[in-house]
Amino acid sequence: MAEFIDYYTLLGVPKTAGEAEIKTAYRKLALKHHPDRNQGNKAASESKFKEINEAYEVLSDPKKRKMYDQLGKDWQGGQGYRPPPPGGGYQQRQHTGGYQYHSQGGQGAGFEQFGEFSDFFKSMFGGAQGFEGAGGMEEGEGGRSPLDMEAELQLSVEDLIRGGHKQLSFSYRAGRRTETKEINVKLPKGLRDGTTIRLRGQGKEAGGRAGDLYLKVSLQPDPRFEIDGDDLRVKVDVFPWDAALGSELSVPSPTGAVTIKLAPGTSAGRQLRIPGRGLPRKEGGHGDLYAVITLSLPGKLSPQQLDLFKKLKDSF
Repeated sequence: MAEFIDYYTLLGVPKTAGEAEIKTAYRKLALKHHPDRNQGNKAASESKFKEINEAYEVLSDPKKRKMYDQLGKDWQGGQGYRPPPPGGGYQQRQHTGGYQYHSQGGQGAGFEQFGEFSDFFKSMFGGAQGFEGAGGMEEGEGGRSPLDMEAELQLSVEDLIRGGHKQLSFSYRAGRRTETKEINVKLPKGLRDGTTIRLRGQGKEAGGRAGDLYLKVSLQPDPRFEIDGDDLRVKVDVFPWDAALGSELSVPSPTGAVTIKLAPGTSAGRQLRIPGRGLPRKEGGHGDLYAVITLSLPGKLSPQQLDLFKKLKDSF
């Protein structure tokens, strides 16, 4: 008997979690356990990565999630339960059958979707179909062809600003054969998280016809920058004396540090606008970069420095 898998616990989300919360949790765990980032323990990370993808495959699909929620731990003994026929209960979904995607030219760009599922998944959903990007697509969705493919393209903040081209190498199963393609995709201006890039004629090929490849942009989390529409925000630590007296301030930006003047009497939480250092807009121009001031102290103060702070406090 296949062992029940709690997908919610696996992703660390409650059963009431919405689509956005599930997607965020999945991305964090996928980045953390990606085999390319865990070369020292690749076998274990590969196994964990497959489990995470399986959980997301179910919880991101409304039909599969509903079935999973209804049956739960009683999935094999539930009244009226019948396993789906061979090939899966969702035969109209178009998958690449173990789609593998790799990109060159960016931090953490390599990404791979594994087409292997646990016995629990196979028993419950009737087969081990490969992933296709973020959950695949329904046949005919948006007028798409069965020859079309969909995948997730992971980009960094720097990629959005720099633009240029990405060299992609991907393979997919076509019947009993494995097909491999090398393509060069241009990154247009105005890309954002969730944007889809359509590459005509780069999908599956059959009968002298070729489908399209849809790349859905997934923006990698960046611990430095917070994205707000076209604008970026970055926290900058400032010593209290610099905030009080004013100084020159080095602000990180995706295109290199920017030096600005910090006015005397700047308080914590103040946002200093640096025009044109945000994300590029589709219609032209850029958003802005905001330096959010936070106050910090050195890790250890000498007795003399502490005494000076005491005198400063007593002066108020």
